[in-house]
Amino acid sequence: MSDGPLEESWESWTARIATDLAALTDDDWLTFTVHVPSRAESTYAAERAPRGRRRGHRPGHPPRVPDVFVQVRSLEGVLALECIGDTEFEGLTDLTRDEQAALAGLGWAREGAEPEFSRTFERASEAAELLRASLARVLGAATPADVDVRRAPRP
Repeated sequence: MSDGPLEESWESWTARIATDLAALTDDDWLTFTVHVPSRAESTYAAERAPRGRRRGHRPGHPPRVPDVFVQVRSLEGVLALECIGDTEFEGLTDLTRDEQAALAGLGWAREGAEPEFSRTFERASEAAELLRASLARVLGAATPADVDVRRAPRP
């Protein structure tokens, strides 16, 4: 996967990510999270600002949502996306009800009562568009530079 410039547009990022998604094999995965200012600034999650007053919020953009990530895997030629909002996998989430509804409105399917959503695509470009919309409209990425992308380790 290539690193994009800091001033990369969402259109360029989406096209680049679509290429990366199309190249995934069954042993690969990519995760996407919105970079949230270090928790070292506030000593731990227990001391985070209450919901609605999150750190790192910029006027005109949704607040950045910590502890939420999107994972993409290739399963038998289909791209499987999961949006996991379950903080530490204990059923808690930093996603508000409105944010969860917004994800569903973008086309994510909710799995049970937990704050977990999924979606499958055959076309990488469609998967990349959902990633972009989710990260920018709901999870708080103002620009592609706000998104941390990680790939499965290579043997």
